[in-house]
Amino acid sequence: MFLTETEKKNLRDQIQQAESGTSGEIVTVIAKQSDGYRYIPLLWAALISLSIPGFFFLFQHFANSGWSYPGDSAWSLARLYQLQVLVFLGLGTLLQLSNVRMWFVPKAVKIQRARRHAHEQFYLQNLHSTNNKTGVLIFVSVAEHYVEIIVDKGVADVVDNSVWQNTVDSFVSDIRAGDIAKGFSETVEHCRDILTTHFPAEHGRPDELPNHLIEV
Repeated sequence: MFLTETEKKNLRDQIQQAESGTSGEIVTVIAKQSDGYRYIPLLWAALISLSIPGFFFLFQHFANSGWSYPGDSAWSLARLYQLQVLVFLGLGTLLQLSNVRMWFVPKAVKIQRARRHAHEQFYLQNLHSTNNKTGVLIFVSVAEHYVEIIVDKGVADVVDNSVWQNTVDSFVSDIRAGDIAKGFSETVEHCRDILTTHFPAEHGRPDELPNHLIEV
């Protein structure tokens, strides 16, 4: 649980209040992480275990001043395969721990997976189907420290995408500090300011999409 029930209620009320003055729709989605990255531990374990013979041969080369080995090296050579298997199994198991695994996932991979997840949620939460094409998704993937604001065509045609960047950067800092509720609150307020300026409500408006935080 990233937000308490009280924080979720406050966020829902804040979204409802923000939408009361605009024809825009704000939807908030939070994910623990955007991918299992199950293959990452296996790749690292395989890479390290396969490199063991190379390091062994280099050690023997410098230890013996050449590529010839003394007789007692035969025992080591015979054990290389067993050592590789043990290293592969040990590292493969250790790196499966979620907290450890994320350290070994390349940043570019984390961004790519989180971005894909965000765009999937934009359509799954029906933000593309609002009457005025003014849906705004605030997406957070906690494990990747990733935040993205995705807007529908109606908003994108009027508001430059760079307008959201400072808010996204601030939200990422809040995630790192462990204050996700603050990040959502400030981001919703920024969305409210933008939407009420460019898309003020006329004669009231229907609430087309849910205001509560969606956890995926």
